[in-house]
Amino acid sequence: MPKIYLAGTPVAGTPVAGTPLGDQEFVVQPDSNLLDALLEHGHKVPWSCRSGHCQSCLVQARPDEAPSAARSLLSPEQQSKGWLLACQCLVQQDMHISLHDPTTDGLPARISEMRYLADDILLLRLAPERPLRFRAGQHLVLWLDASLARPYSIASLPADGELAFHLRLHAQGAFSNAIRQCQLGDRLYLGSAAGHFHYDPAWQDTPLLMLGSGTGLAPLQAIARDALLAGHEAPITVWHWSRADTPCYLTQPLLKLADQYPQLRLHLRSRAELPSDLTQLRLASRKTLALLCGPPAFIEQLRKPLFMAGLPGRQILDEAFISRQ
Repeated sequence: MPKIYLAGTPVAGTPVAGTPLGDQEFVVQPDSNLLDALLEHGHKVPWSCRSGHCQSCLVQARPDEAPSAARSLLSPEQQSKGWLLACQCLVQQDMHISLHDPTTDGLPARISEMRYLADDILLLRLAPERPLRFRAGQHLVLWLDASLARPYSIASLPADGELAFHLRLHAQGAFSNAIRQCQLGDRLYLGSAAGHFHYDPAWQDTPLLMLGSGTGLAPLQAIARDALLAGHEAPITVWHWSRADTPCYLTQPLLKLADQYPQLRLHLRSRAELPSDLTQLRLASRKTLALLCGPPAFIEQLRKPLFMAGLPGRQILDEAFISRQ
């Protein structure tokens, strides 16, 4: 039976993140999921998607004990330091691990702005204490403490200086309720930027078709602005569907951007109009690249209409929002 040797770390009920308790060890069944094993033994490891996408369940192991499948979605730098994703790790041998501590392993950032863009969408702007490398449209984990973290897409550009996020707040969401209590100047911690959802300079002459629902607009508008600032000349068509009777929460900034760049075309619609809109999708050319962002069901709803419009699967790039509240 493989053993987990866990460096001193808080367990459930310990109020202060990072308080050392001394090394611990426990036995698990072969091929147990590491995240499940840690949770079962009382360790409050953050998790969100369980697919390796959000990167909130980071743990660190000895490099020779970290399975490649649990590291493949991380950056080369993270891999070299032994970081792995607990949700993607099957325990097949003894492992010596330590849990991620955002106060030492993350990047501190101060809240510089909190403003509602809609009744349930909060603009959160953060000033990192050190520069952060990222591409517009990528995502990262926001840590409130060692046990509460969620992934969010970056809605700003590197040139903006600060980081912006569009957070949909849920009435009973643990992270939502905690962030509501934060104030200007409070400190959060940032994970590393990750994800393939960003503008590629090779797309310079490629028509872009962007389709989003809800706060899926956050990375799409960032990618559109990044493309336009890079001199993208081909058409960029943005479709966004809001909840019934709720206007697009970025209507005015987008209209202002479209006035400045004639190649940007906007369709800001109600979600009730989605089925009929999908029957009217047209491609600017066969080279069109589609970028989809929103809940998994929304993205799956788009695939067949895009195929019927003549877009092969290899020309579809998607970012599904799979996250706990």
